[in-house]
Amino acid sequence: MGRNKTRLQRKREKESLKQAVKYLLLILLVLYLMIKLGLPTLIRMVTFLGEIRSSDQPIERQDQLPVMTPQLLPLPEATQEEAIDVAGYGEAGTTIQLYIRGISADEVLADKDGNFTFREINLREGDNEIYTVARNDKGKMSDESESWTVVFDKTAPSLKIDQPEDGDKFFDKDSPITVLGKTEEGVSLTVNGRFVMVKNDGSWETQVELSEGDNQIEVMVKDIAENETKETVKVNYAP
Repeated sequence: MGRNKTRLQRKREKESLKQAVKYLLLILLVLYLMIKLGLPTLIRMVTFLGEIRSSDQPIERQDQLPVMTPQLLPLPEATQEEAIDVAGYGEAGTTIQLYIRGISADEVLADKDGNFTFREINLREGDNEIYTVARNDKGKMSDESESWTVVFDKTAPSLKIDQPEDGDKFFDKDSPITVLGKTEEGVSLTVNGRFVMVKNDGSWETQVELSEGDNQIEVMVKDIAENETKETVKVNYAP
């Protein structure tokens, strides 16, 4: 046991001696360089080497980072406009490519805050699926953004007033009268400015109070693309 312990101690002493020699040589080298080059030059050299070492590693890591997927701001479900603006945000300085119906339509550069806007993007009649992809200066692409489908519809909805007919006359206790008709499913409808529910088959019905003399009844429907249709009838009431 004593011999083993002594050998272990001798081994540690040899390792310590080697370390001491290394440190001594390093100190002598530094002193030599200080005398030869001067302390300011030596400091600048060490700083420069440190900057090179520290700058190399982040650049490699940055090249491996994925490109941020751009995000589009909400778009209308439907529109009667032939061209719309498309805006969103992504990674600052990246090129944002806009796709409509799977076809590249335009590209812009995201500003320093990452914001971007495509102006006056033309739509086709019907469904228009819109999404974007970002590309950095290395040519690396992002994933596709969430897509939005915008319906371009410039056709006004149908509307018919079945009752009453224009020129009808009402007397005594006829008021209120029933006003009814037909339109399209999914539209909003008002009668003299008051909202009326439209059934699944497009039919609608409501009651209207009449005033003495001539009464104008205005019915208006509007679809999700903001297309409007108006119909009016005029009736007379003698209480």
